Amino acid sequence: MVNATRSQTIRATDAGTEPGLILIGALYLAQGLPIGFAFEALPVLLRQAGIPLAVIAWVPLAGLPWVLKPLWAPLVDNHGGARIGRRRAWIIPMQLVLAASMAGLAVIDATAGMALWIVALTLIASTAAATQDIATDGLAAVLLLAGLTPVLSWAEPPASARPASAPARVGGYFRRPGGWALLAAALFFGLPYSGVLALSKLWLSDAGMALGRIGLVGIAGSLAMMALGCPLAAQAIRRFGTGRTLAGGLAIAIVGLLLWTLAVTGITAATLAGVLPAALVLGLGGGVASVAASTVIMRFAAGGDQTGTDVTVAQAVHVFSETMTGSVAITLAAAAGYAGALSAITLASLAGIAVIALMLRRMPG
Repeated sequence: MVNATRSQTIRATDAGTEPGLILIGALYLAQGLPIGFAFEALPVLLRQAGIPLAVIAWVPLAGLPWVLKPLWAPLVDNHGGARIGRRRAWIIPMQLVLAASMAGLAVIDATAGMALWIVALTLIASTAAATQDIATDGLAAVLLLAGLTPVLSWAEPPASARPASAPARVGGYFRRPGGWALLAAALFFGLPYSGVLALSKLWLSDAGMALGRIGLVGIAGSLAMMALGCPLAAQAIRRFGTGRTLAGGLAIAIVGLLLWTLAVTGITAATLAGVLPAALVLGLGGGVASVAASTVIMRFAAGGDQTGTDVTVAQAVHVFSETMTGSVAITLAAAAGYAGALSAITLASLAGIAVIALMLRRMPG
């Protein structure tokens, strides 16, 4: 039966039924909309509607389904409609839920009385998108068959030549030396960047900056991260090593944090020219730290026998930390003001560098 199923799959692929790049790209674009909306646009829109920061603090929690989705990934992989298709049986209904949620957000007035409904719809949309992502990843794996050509020419050692290993298990991660140390460090990898990112646009809105200019500040920071920080990290890791590069990226991000603090406290102007340096420096540091942190995680995983599982566990903790940092930062701003929240993030980030340094020393290699 298994061989027959595999033969049918091969014949289907040979018949040209594999998904195309346009389909995969469209699905990934659609399922990324809720997260982008929740982290980039929704907090500012709610704030401009007069929604309290204590309510907006719930918005970053829309990222939690992406942290928790491994819990129901086996359900998506193992079950699906026989007639409509295993992947389509999940993608189509999740697309409908996603579309309905976003349509609901479009018609709801951004008022204090409707704020919780807006947050709830965003969470529903994010859950649908995260579930669809599981099915889309499985669909995209078929497309990756085209990348098998170089793999087929690689002579992998036979199983008898490799040491026997137990099946991959999440619990196996926690039995590895250094596993807990890496998770402790992962809690602080993105702290300065994600904390300031959650507060900066809200503060600019409160300072009276127009939405278009707030968007330009966000774009500038993202470009600094991708075009400058990430390439710089690759060069720095080769020259200085992963640990020093990670520390350097966090230090640069803290400088960006301090520049934002100068603006929040009125020392520098709340204008486009006044805050762009802060956005650029924060993005640069965030890019360097992000690449270095990912390298730390992957190198740890490469030292074990369940690479994919170990990477997933560490990355889930990293994403969870970034999500909670955004929520806590906004909550602090509601209680102590933006300057107070930024001061707390600065202290936590400095402590985080010390924790990361200590934890990395406890990891093997």
